[in-house]
Amino acid sequence: MKKLFMLTAVLLVAACDKSKPELDKTIVQMQQISAEKDSLLKDVMQTSQFIADVNTQLATVKSRNAGKPVKGAAGAPETSLTPAQQRDAIKDKIKELTDRLNEAESRLGASRNRVKELTANNAALTSQLASYDSTIAAFKTIIDNQKTEITSLTDQLAALQTENAGLRADKAQLTTDKTALTAEKSNLTSERNTVFYVIGTKDELLKKKIIEQAGGALGIGKTQVPARDLNPSDFTAIDKTQVTQIAFPKADKTYKVITRQDIASLETAPDKNGRIKGGLKIINADKFWAASKFLIILEQ
Repeated sequence: MKKLFMLTAVLLVAACDKSKPELDKTIVQMQQISAEKDSLLKDVMQTSQFIADVNTQLATVKSRNAGKPVKGAAGAPETSLTPAQQRDAIKDKIKELTDRLNEAESRLGASRNRVKELTANNAALTSQLASYDSTIAAFKTIIDNQKTEITSLTDQLAALQTENAGLRADKAQLTTDKTALTAEKSNLTSERNTVFYVIGTKDELLKKKIIEQAGGALGIGKTQVPARDLNPSDFTAIDKTQVTQIAFPKADKTYKVITRQDIASLETAPDKNGRIKGGLKIINADKFWAASKFLIILEQ
C-alpha cells in the first residue's frame, strides 16, 4: 500500500498537465493492479500453508503406523482419527490442493491480461506492467514448486496406502495364527486333562480285553493286570481337573484299583488288601493320574 501511495504521488506530478478524469482513472487502475497482486499473493500463501498442513498430517499418519504416540501441544493426542481415516482426509486435501493450484495458474494468465488492458492506453503504467510481469513470474515459480511438492505428497500417500495394506495383511495373518495357536493350546490342554476310567467285574473286564490274568500255576493264583493295549472307547472319559469323585455302582461291594494310580492321593485310603468301598475321592489329581491316564477298578 505504501508503494501505491508513492506511485500515486509520482503519477500526480507526472500527470499535472492532464485532466482530472484521466488522473482519477489512472489512480483506479493502479488500485486494481495492486489488488490483483495482493489477491495472488494471498492465494500463494494459503496454498503454502495448505501444503504445510498436509505434510504435518502425513507425518502424523507415519508416526501412528510406526506405533509411535503422536501428541499435541498440550500432550493430548493430536487427532482422534484412525490412520486410515487420516489417509482418506489427506487424499481429499491433496485433490483440493491440486484444484487450487490449477485455478491459481489460470488466474495468473487472466490477471496478466487484465493488467495489460489497464495499461494499454497509459504510458505511465507501462513500467508497472513490467513489474507485474516480474511478480507473476515469481508466483509461477512458486506454483511450479508447489506442484512438485504435490507430486511428492501424492507419492508419500501412495506409499502409506501400500504400507497400510501390508499392515492389514500382517494383522490378518497374526489373527489367524493366534486363532490357530489358541485352538491348538485348547486341544493340548483338553488332551492333557482327559483321563479314562472303567469299573467292572473280572468277567466283564476280561471279556472286553481290558484286563489280563497273569502269574499263578495250573490256573491257580492268577492275578488281574491291565491289558497291554487299552482302547479309550471302552472307558469313560473325564476331565481330571473337573471330576475328582468317582462313585462305585454297588454300595455293598468292595473294589480294587489294579492300575498304577497313586493311591496316597485319595482322601480315603484302601484297606490293607487294597479294597475300598463307596467310591474314590481324589485330593491331588496330578499325582493320582501321573503314572497312567487309564484307571481300572475291579469289583471284588
